[in-house]
Amino acid sequence: MITSVFYSSCPNCQGPLEDYRALAGLPCVKCLPGDVDAYKNLKLEEKIKVVYNLLINSGKLGKYWELYYTTEMFSEVINYFKQTVGKEPWSLQRLWLRRLSERENFSLSAPTGMGKTTTLISYSTYISKGVLYVVPTKSLQEQICKKISALSQVSCGKVDPNGISVLTVSYLNKNFESVRNYRPSFVAVDDADAIIKSGKTTDKLVELMGIPKEVYEDAMKLVRLRRLLYLRENKDEVMETIASLERKITSFSGTIAQLVVASATLRPKGVKQKALRYISGFDISTAQTYARNIVDSYSSGSIEEMVEKLGSGGLILVSREYGKAKIKEIRDRLLSMGIRAQLATSGQRFLEDFSLGKTDVLVGSASYYGVAVRGIDEPKRLKYVLFYGVPKSRVKAEDSVKNPFTMLRVSRLLGVKVPEEEILTLSPAEAQAIKIALMTGQKLQGRLADTLDKLEPYLEQVQEVLKHVKGTVKGETFLLTRRGRELFLEYPDVITYLQGSGRSSRLINGGLTQGLSVVLVDDWEAFEIFKKKMNFLIQGFNPVSFNEINLEELKGEMERTRREGGNKIDVRTGLLIVESPTKAKTISKMFGFPSRRTIGGAQVYETVVVDKTNVYILDVMATRGHITDLTLEEKGYYGVELKEGRIYPLYSHLYRCISCKKVVSMPVDSCPYCGSDLISSSLSTVNAMRKLALEVDEVFIATDPDVEGEKIAFDVAVSIAPYNPRISRVKYHEVTRGGIIEALRSTSNLDQNTVNSQIVRRVEDRWVGFELSRLLKLRFGERNHGAGRVQTPVLGWIVKRTNEYKQNMGWILQVKVGNYLLREYSKEKPTIEAREAEVSILEERKDVMQPPPPFSTEDLLIEAYKWFRLPAERVMRVAQDLFESGLITYHRTDSHHVSSKGMEIAKDYLTSVNLLVHYKPRGWGSEGTHEAIRPTRPIDVEQLKREIGENPTLLSVKFSWAHFALYDLIFRRFIASQMRESEGIFRRFRINLGSKSWETELLVGMGGGFSEIYKYKLYQLPLGKVSVEVSVARGSNTRLLTYADVIKTMKDKNIGRPSTYAKTILSLLRHGYVVESKKRAVLVATKKGITAYEFLDKFPSLTSEDLTAELLTKMDMISTGSLEPASVLFSILDQLKSLKALPQSEQEI
Repeated sequence: MITSVFYSSCPNCQGPLEDYRALAGLPCVKCLPGDVDAYKNLKLEEKIKVVYNLLINSGKLGKYWELYYTTEMFSEVINYFKQTVGKEPWSLQRLWLRRLSERENFSLSAPTGMGKTTTLISYSTYISKGVLYVVPTKSLQEQICKKISALSQVSCGKVDPNGISVLTVSYLNKNFESVRNYRPSFVAVDDADAIIKSGKTTDKLVELMGIPKEVYEDAMKLVRLRRLLYLRENKDEVMETIASLERKITSFSGTIAQLVVASATLRPKGVKQKALRYISGFDISTAQTYARNIVDSYSSGSIEEMVEKLGSGGLILVSREYGKAKIKEIRDRLLSMGIRAQLATSGQRFLEDFSLGKTDVLVGSASYYGVAVRGIDEPKRLKYVLFYGVPKSRVKAEDSVKNPFTMLRVSRLLGVKVPEEEILTLSPAEAQAIKIALMTGQKLQGRLADTLDKLEPYLEQVQEVLKHVKGTVKGETFLLTRRGRELFLEYPDVITYLQGSGRSSRLINGGLTQGLSVVLVDDWEAFEIFKKKMNFLIQGFNPVSFNEINLEELKGEMERTRREGGNKIDVRTGLLIVESPTKAKTISKMFGFPSRRTIGGAQVYETVVVDKTNVYILDVMATRGHITDLTLEEKGYYGVELKEGRIYPLYSHLYRCISCKKVVSMPVDSCPYCGSDLISSSLSTVNAMRKLALEVDEVFIATDPDVEGEKIAFDVAVSIAPYNPRISRVKYHEVTRGGIIEALRSTSNLDQNTVNSQIVRRVEDRWVGFELSRLLKLRFGERNHGAGRVQTPVLGWIVKRTNEYKQNMGWILQVKVGNYLLREYSKEKPTIEAREAEVSILEERKDVMQPPPPFSTEDLLIEAYKWFRLPAERVMRVAQDLFESGLITYHRTDSHHVSSKGMEIAKDYLTSVNLLVHYKPRGWGSEGTHEAIRPTRPIDVEQLKREIGENPTLLSVKFSWAHFALYDLIFRRFIASQMRESEGIFRRFRINLGSKSWETELLVGMGGGFSEIYKYKLYQLPLGKVSVEVSVARGSNTRLLTYADVIKTMKDKNIGRPSTYAKTILSLLRHGYVVESKKRAVLVATKKGITAYEFLDKFPSLTSEDLTAELLTKMDMISTGSLEPASVLFSILDQLKSLKALPQSEQEI
């Protein structure tokens, strides 16, 4: 029996916590003895109360009081809400009320109609003192005051230090001197865009919140330093200063006001606004969601015709290039027809007239910041939105092309050659740094300075060509348009479209009303670009012709959903936990524009996932890999206790050194390797997860779908179960919208057998590795010695091959004919005078060539090394980036299987490049745990480059040449696997050189089938008398091993797994046992490696190939539940006991 014990994890004493008690949601056995079954039917809140009382009665109450107090406070706030509102808060309101009761700073991310205002008013009246409620307009001020006054005293338009004050942003700015000394305890901001746009307004808010000047200045310094990172070549010193400042800011313990933002559509960009984020812990913005029930359509009809057909309840948004005159003209035209039209402009009381039915149609500007797009919330009256012209935004072309990505887009359109690879490997922040340098003359350093120098002459060429552009030129995602003397880049404004059209579909009684949006197309080229860009945000966006709509049926549905409520939506709050920050960012960006906050140093993204009528409000955060490991403290046998026939692996949280990046699994105040005191701990990540878990309905653990991912999921579950028992395991094999939604639909439980398999592997690795390392250090006295059960046989192969290579040294004759290199070994040095060979064809044959299967991990590592000389460790890192960016399926797999979805991707791509005639779908074997490595979309590398060029923020990873090369290899290999056979042409050549003669058969041509996409190496040999390159050098008739050879042997001999191939070779290189020959790309055993292996070979019971393969088979059996895990560890322990019993002299053999 194995019971894992986690240090610093008991929610009461902060001591060791047993896994089974954690999963039951209880403190450790010392704090609360007894059987866990007595608590299993209790709800969380009830269980917390019972445990709290038991701890008090036993005199053992510790930190558990915090959990109890938090729960009680939350209950009090919930009860107050029920009293004042008259109903239970629903899921999302419970989340907000929990955060409010814990005095968190945050933004309320949800569509209008979810009860944001109700929640804030209820909480404001619950506090009743020191509340500042900030609103954008006087009309909204009056609405909020009216609602609050029904529950509590309120000061409307002036400050009451002892009550609730409702003020406009304008009032604060104009009368700040009179309110400067006001210090509210709670600040609610209804619309934060005015604060985000103005640094001066941010200054005022910071002062009112009671944030000390020195803390604010430190935060601004931190923002500037982070920007400097892209300008400095040596980043280490800046990073240390940043880490120090972050620690200083987070250690500030003074009292400041709680800040909550109900709505914000802009993103903080200024130094002051970003500084406020570092202090408050969240972005002053809200996640944008696209929960909508709208028929999207288009027409070329007139505005009058549309309004006549659709009737009262419309909003007309006029594209900005038409100006204010056109807005008034449209209003007047409608009025002349007897339609009650009114302008939707700031400062007019148009909304009240519209609400009361005195106005039929509102007319305003299609401006993202305009009141018509963002200031109208009339779910019952507003039924349809007409866009007069495709909504567009524009920027001056001359300045825009100073951004390298814009230069790339424009140069492609105008046919100007620029260094694409150089630009595509920049991050968006680096591109912006180059643009700023070009505009301000600011000096850059290092690589960015070199890139700038290289790009400047190309920029001049592009700007020169721009001068001669006339009229309009259409690009893939923009238009180049000459308006008078100025040339503009015009982009379809999809965000304005989403915001504006969304006015017609709002939430009423938990359901979305039916809405209609019609674009009156004024520019069909712009409309095509608009549709393409909308598909990035809403997959499958395909507006229909207005003439095809059954108008009577649609109008009936509009009325019904406003009368009865729309299709009910199920809103759930959740915490989605992934492994890497990149993946957290990628997933959150897939579903709109996420908001971001920082909890205990951990980045948390809030996003809204819409799956038909299911809406998930998700916090997404990363564990950053494992959060625990077997402890390095001197406990038990190398971190494992053995007592009474049971095994207790002891786990500590991980402590990472920010300076040298080393990791240790025991508490430290300073790094044991470099001495730095800049240490981060996974315990802070765990505490953040616990805090978030307590707030939400359920927790989704979405770590990688492999053995290590399952163990991380188990550790996460153990860490948070006492705070939220509603835990689900979600697995996905591709990071795409569809993959994530499908994973949320089909949740499962943790796989304990797989977890046990990892525990056994890790304990065995620790025991065997530490024992063998102990013997190595005892024998050789050097610290950097290490060994393991898998590493040792692999080292043995390289040592043996290195020795054979040396024993069989002789001479290698190399003759290069065309692109074919002929090699011949001889013991004696050959003498070849001739430099001219006679080449002839003996025969030619044609043969059918089958396509290769798509990549497994092993195949990918081998081919990437063969084509690009990329070491296995780097291939896995790049493949991880591609997976986390949503471009390929999971990359740790031993399967070649292709799903029906994969076949469809191949079919779509071949159709798009007119090669469908060569399509031949193949499943490549039965379905296993994973699929083969394949692309997630039908786009080749050139299309991917165009996408990145058009939208540099598309991916969360900075690409290098290796990313493009590896994606191209994976893509072409996969597409080839779904194509027909090719015809290969083989020729047998005779090569005569002096007295020597050789015959060889080579592939010289391929045609049809998969060769249209994926070709093998083809040889070209000139015929007749030809000049050849001849060289003679020392060499061996034994070939040294390459990465590819080692990986293939590991797979063939079953002593490795896809997740361990790269790590094994890297460990041998790190210990200095093996070096890589850069010139010939082979692995050579060093003297240190040879002597270490000769010593380790004396312990075959621990290091032999057969026993290593047998152990891996046993681990597979454990993962299927067919072998008891403890029995395997006790067997290993017996082997190690015999080793420890050796006399000192034998240990030092």
